[in-house]
Order: sequence, then C-alpha cells, then structure tokens
Amino acid sequence: MSPVVIIAIVVVLIIVFAVIASRRAGASQGGGAAVSTWTVTEVVKETPSTVSFGLDATLDFQPGQFVLLRPEASMPWRAYSFSRAPGQPLRLTVKRVENGKVSGYLTGKLEPGARLEVKGPYGQFLMPPNVTRALFVAGGSGVTPFLSWLHTLDGRGWPFPVTLITGNRSAQEQILKVELDALEKKAGGKLACVHVTDDAQGPLTKELLGSLLEKLEAPSLVATCGPEPMMNNVKELALTRWPGVAVLEEKFTASAEVVGDGPGVQLELMQDGKVKPFEVKPGEHVLHAARRAGYDLPAGCEMGACGACRVKLHSGDIAVPDEACLSDAEKAQGYRLICVGSVKGPARFESAP
Repeated sequence: MSPVVIIAIVVVLIIVFAVIASRRAGASQGGGAAVSTWTVTEVVKETPSTVSFGLDATLDFQPGQFVLLRPEASMPWRAYSFSRAPGQPLRLTVKRVENGKVSGYLTGKLEPGARLEVKGPYGQFLMPPNVTRALFVAGGSGVTPFLSWLHTLDGRGWPFPVTLITGNRSAQEQILKVELDALEKKAGGKLACVHVTDDAQGPLTKELLGSLLEKLEAPSLVATCGPEPMMNNVKELALTRWPGVAVLEEKFTASAEVVGDGPGVQLELMQDGKVKPFEVKPGEHVLHAARRAGYDLPAGCEMGACGACRVKLHSGDIAVPDEACLSDAEKAQGYRLICVGSVKGPARFESAP
C-alpha cells in the first residue's frame, strides 16, 4: 500500500472519529433533538405515589439537571431530575401527578427491562461557586434535584453547611427520607434536615416557612424546588430577611397561562410550505396560542429549559426571558423559544428545533 493511500485512510478515520465525538458531545449537552434509548434496570416503590428507577446508561450531567423522558412515541415528553450525583448509577425518581399520562405509567406500570426514550441533559439548576452556607427548600418531588446536590456535596466532604427543609402531605409520602437521614448522619453536623408534613405540623405555609427561617443563620444561597406558590413564598421571605441573598429556583411544570381580554396579535407560522396565521392573546405564550389554533409544534419541558420548541424568526420579534436556554449568539441569529415567548407585534417564524 502506497504512502498516499495510507495517509488518505488516516485522514478519513480522523474525520469519522471527529464526527462521532461531536455528536456525542452535542447529545451530552442536550443540544438539538438527539434521542437515546435507555433500559430500566430496577424499579423501587419509594412512597404510595412515588417510584425510583435505575437505568442502564451513562450520561455526562451536572448535579441538579434533568432529562426529558417518554415511555413511547405516542406519549408527551416530561422532565425528571436525577436523584443521584454524577458518576453514581443513574436514577430518576418520579411522583405520580393527577391525570398525568407519563407519571401514571412510570409509577404504576414500569418494570425492569422497559425501554425509555430520553433527551438531555437540560437545566440551569446548578450550584454556583463560592457558596459558604446554603438553604434548600423542597416541596414533594422537588427534593429530587437536591438529592443529586447532596450526594455531590457528600462526595466533596461537605465544603459548606446546608439546611434542607422539605414539605410533604404525609409521613408516608416523604420521598427518600431514609436516604436523607443517612446523609444527615454522615455529614457530621454539616447537613440539617427539617421535615414538615401536613399530617403533623400542617402545610408548609408562608407563616410556617417564616418561623423556620427565623431560626437560621444567613445563607449565601437559597435554592427552592416544588409547587410554584411555595417557591414564591420562599423567594419573598428570603429576600426580605436576607436582602441580596442569591435565590435559585427550579420549576417542574410551566406556569399556568393567564390569558387576558382585548385584541390579540397576529402571528404567522411557516410550516409545510404554507403560511398559517393565528392570534396570540394578551398574556399568552406563543406555543399555547399555536396549539389553541390547532397547530402541532414540537415542545419538551415547556419551561424554557430544554430548547425543544426553538423557532427561527423570519420577521418581527418574540420576547423570551433572560433565563431561557438560548445563548446570545442564538438570539442574534433569530432563534426564539415559543413555550415562554411572548409578542407585542406581528411576527413570522418557522420551527427550528
């Protein structure tokens, strides 16, 4: 074989390996619409409404991140956080939601050997650097990303003290409490868990939260995950008591649409070679309006965290929150997220996930 042929073969192999590496990197960062299929290795009943399941897969993610998951193509994508640290066997913990098609299947029908479609990881619920003391407040299944954080801090030897406040409807519904108790014992005073249940102290109301916060030293970080009213209370109380404290929030569900009266804005969707007009009412997100008009558009978490609903503007503008997962470069190129996007004037766009 001539040297020229050998060099040509080497160049081709280098290009092939580079493409493979690039695709893997894109999938690990949640880029695009790459879908993986994972196999369930075990299913553990945690509470009457919650299960944890192990997965035969590997993934490069950060503590606090989530994946989009569905049991089959006919079901919608739903967001679920990892409840273990990176490097540990992958585990997701899911609580059944009333009338939830995906959560109902996962908590009632899932068995070892099942195959699940997964995209991700996604999410910006990440521990910031230079934390000196932290307060975590979790409601129900909102404790799952904190478990990933706590396992990570345990592996680092507890670099700062943490207070975790959890709220659940009953003692029987406390998710992974035995695991939390073990972490607290192992932390040697660096982790303090305060568990509130409706059948003992009563609901985790604003008043009860306020009384619990009064007993704490000032943290440099307050992080919260759970029902939106609870998170709103946590943020308000924390900023009132400790002005300037960093507050980090993670939502599992999109905020309810608040659609106002009055004249709407006309938008145009470019799809299948056609122009499809529809109206966006005051206070309504673009995705919600498009669905109301009967248009099928891709979406994922519907919280602006995954990018599955990304579109490309042809004209006009769609405003998205700063915390949405779009880079400045993507925004400059005309990309927007319609699940959290709002409009003040006419716009034309096409789907570009």
